[in-house]
Amino acid sequence: MSKKYAVVTTVHTFRHRYVISEERLQSLNTDDPVELEWANDTVLMEEVDEFSQKSLGETIVDCEWMKEDDVLELFDKDNDYLSKWTKEHKLTWINHGLKLDRDDEV
Repeated sequence: MSKKYAVVTTVHTFRHRYVISEERLQSLNTDDPVELEWANDTVLMEEVDEFSQKSLGETIVDCEWMKEDDVLELFDKDNDYLSKWTKEHKLTWINHGLKLDRDDEV
């Protein structure tokens, strides 16, 4: 019997907040009067550091059964930088992902 794994796909949402002084926005373009919309561009261009963030939670997108070979293929696709790991190393890492009681062993 082939091993099966439950694969749950989620989206985790955060609320990020950025704070930019009017003077800083004006310094980015001294030819025109400052406009609030410039703050949007500054954030999208990653020219300002995040002020704060708050987790809004995780939403399940889907859940499906996958055979072990398919899970290993998914592992390599989603974690290409770890694709050179041995099959045993990958399975140990996958199986260790489940939060275990203190007395459980991997």
